[in-house]
Amino acid sequence: MSALLAGLENDERRRRRVALLWVVACITGAGTWLTAPFGIALVARGETIGWALIAAGVALLAATVVAVLFARRMHRRPESLPGKANPRFDEPEPSPDPRGGYSMNGSMLGSR
Repeated sequence: MSALLAGLENDERRRRRVALLWVVACITGAGTWLTAPFGIALVARGETIGWALIAAGVALLAATVVAVLFARRMHRRPESLPGKANPRFDEPEPSPDPRGGYSMNGSMLGSR
């Protein structure tokens, strides 16, 4: 297998891992949103199970933060991937020829 194909497969595996980490971050974030406020409400009513829900919410929040940080750390910007676009493609550049070139600046169609 060539080095280019191996690099493309590594990039695809990295993209899948990043997507999986974002899914985990969303699920744990939703779990935090569901457990922590409910635990706070139970603690306010005097029930001890609320403390367990608050602890679970804090653990889920920590898992969310870790998943987001790992996903951002593993993510590669598109310009670092093979086949990237050339950002200077549309920028005009002067000719490297020291003799210059033929220019029709200032001429008009139909002029004599």
